[in-house]
Amino acid sequence: PALLAALAEADAVLVRSATKIDAEAIAAKKTSSDGEASDDDAEEVVVPVAEDDTDDEVVEDGAAKPPVVLEPLPTGAMVLSNKEEDEDVPVYSTTITGATADPVKDYLKQIGKVALLNAAEEVELAMRIEAGLFAEDKLANTPGISRELERELRWVARDGQRAKSHLLGANLRLVVSLAKRYTGRGMQFLDLIQEGNLGLIRAVEKFDYTKGFKFSTYATWWIRQAITRAMADQARTIRIPVHMVEVINKLARVQR
Repeated sequence: PALLAALAEADAVLVRSATKIDAEAIAAKKTSSDGEASDDDAEEVVVPVAEDDTDDEVVEDGAAKPPVVLEPLPTGAMVLSNKEEDEDVPVYSTTITGATADPVKDYLKQIGKVALLNAAEEVELAMRIEAGLFAEDKLANTPGISRELERELRWVARDGQRAKSHLLGANLRLVVSLAKRYTGRGMQFLDLIQEGNLGLIRAVEKFDYTKGFKFSTYATWWIRQAITRAMADQARTIRIPVHMVEVINKLARVQR
């Protein structure tokens, strides 16, 4: 019995020792984890975020910094977006005043703003154009003229150019009406108008107001000639000389 009691007491001592060791290990582990957490907390630095320093920014002399004023973009301008997802792709403004997707409509709208001329106005413009051409010829071929005469001749030449532009702008609708008759023959409508405008320029330079004819009657022949010759040169893949095209057209009219 004494031996059994001694063994039981030894077992109890061992159990108490093991329990004490486990408790100390748990406490040490908890202490180390708390220390690491405190170190992490100590290393963590919180940086306050400034809301907007530009509003409160003050110059050294005490005056507030003037605000930046952005100028409005002009209509139809090309701008670059600041967004990263756009990758700086050029963006065009779509609010162009009076613009449409049809160039023919835009052209007709622009030429319709110029008023038509009567016979007296055509004669007046033709006289100014003739005077301007004469002044240009004198300036080019008369050396040693006085400064006063040169100044007057230059003014007359500029006035002749303005009259020429006015007469051209007032008759652009005549070109459009004649070009419509030649559509569907291998050339675009705008190309026909452009070629007709070249004939109109030639008619303005060659118009003789002393004959008593209206300018539109005289210009019609120059416009038709310019359009038909352009069609002969550009409409066919294989070019045919102009005089042969005229012969072919005459034969076609006879056959009809």
